[in-house]
Amino acid sequence: MEQAIWLMDLLGKSVLLVLVFVLADKLLSKRCVAASQHLLWLGCLCCLIMLPVTGVILQGIQVEETAGAPASALFELRVSTLQSASARSWSFVTLLIALYASVAVLLASRLLIAAVRLASIVRQSQLPADSRTVTQLSELKDRLQIKRPVVLRVNDSLDSPVSFGLLRPTILLPGVSSKWSDSVLTDVLLHELCHIKRLDWLTALLSYLAACAFWINPLAWLAAKRLHESSENSCDAAVLQAGRMNTDYAESLLGVATGCIHARRSRRISSLLVQTMHDRHTLKQRISRVLEENVMNAQQSKRHMRKSLAAVALLSATVLGVMGSHQMLQAQEQPNPESRDVDQEMIPLNTVEPMYPRQAADERIEGWVHVRFTVTADGVVDSDSIRVLEAEPPYMFDHTAVAATRQFRFRPRVVAGQAVDVPNVQYVFRYELEAPASAE
Repeated sequence: MEQAIWLMDLLGKSVLLVLVFVLADKLLSKRCVAASQHLLWLGCLCCLIMLPVTGVILQGIQVEETAGAPASALFELRVSTLQSASARSWSFVTLLIALYASVAVLLASRLLIAAVRLASIVRQSQLPADSRTVTQLSELKDRLQIKRPVVLRVNDSLDSPVSFGLLRPTILLPGVSSKWSDSVLTDVLLHELCHIKRLDWLTALLSYLAACAFWINPLAWLAAKRLHESSENSCDAAVLQAGRMNTDYAESLLGVATGCIHARRSRRISSLLVQTMHDRHTLKQRISRVLEENVMNAQQSKRHMRKSLAAVALLSATVLGVMGSHQMLQAQEQPNPESRDVDQEMIPLNTVEPMYPRQAADERIEGWVHVRFTVTADGVVDSDSIRVLEAEPPYMFDHTAVAATRQFRFRPRVVAGQAVDVPNVQYVFRYELEAPASAE
């Protein structure tokens, strides 16, 4: 049950997180250039990736503040294999979590299929027939200061120039590229090299994996789509900043799309693992944006990017800090009816014995776990406060001890007629093997 609550809490936070960035994009879209919008959605991606571990990190920092405090109460509980044997069946919640994970893995496996198809297309591609393309690629690499080797190949089945790869990136051109003018070829190569320099292939891959992890959240897929669109707009803007006229580059985009129209019916390449220069669904919007783009000089662009980076970093840190330090969902518990209007000490009312791990039982391993937690004024354990202080052997029994601790109930401590929290309560769980009684 705790795992299901954690997953639902995580998914709820992911929805709010993307909504914050959607709102920021709406408020700033008219003021930001394409590169700034890409930074915004890149920050959203980083927050989604960091969201599952942010709470753990923040809680770990809080633990250090009370590490040296004396124990308010110390209890000991013994755990045997006989009493844990009946608790090993899978629960309905476990099946739901397994189903969720299976869908995420299935979606991620599409990358393997895309990789196989892409490898087949690369094998069927050829080196450029003329030296003009290779020469232009080398000159543009030097202009953009790209040190990594870039492979250039041609394939007749492509309906768009594409690029992919990280350490040894590749640019694939359609067969009609041999008929392009020098200006069109320069625009295409410059656009793809901008993708390579900005590591757009890597961020697109990570955004898809993040969307797979949060697949049930439609806004996660929206964030991945926005990141892809903003990366294309950023590369268009980079081509314009390199000195191309808006109208000339818009004409190049339209000409490339028109020239490759014959290949669309037999398209065999997946967009999951490549950066495509044009998409027929967004081509009209991109051409309109290119014609309306306000081109900055180099210094203006750097100043604007520094401000955008600082703003996105501040927004990301704030969102992660707020969500990591608060839990949206938690098990609802009724207040303890035992509390009275007189002073009283905290007393355990219900302790749940942990399950003896199957691996430990099969390998005949015994051990112990020392945990610390806070009992709230309602007599329940604050799940965020549970910490494993020591364990022997390490990590073998930690999970079951923590899971059982979350279900403990206490009569709360009352001071001056008010129930109060009790921090630093400590339990030692001793895991001991016990052979079943032999039948006589």
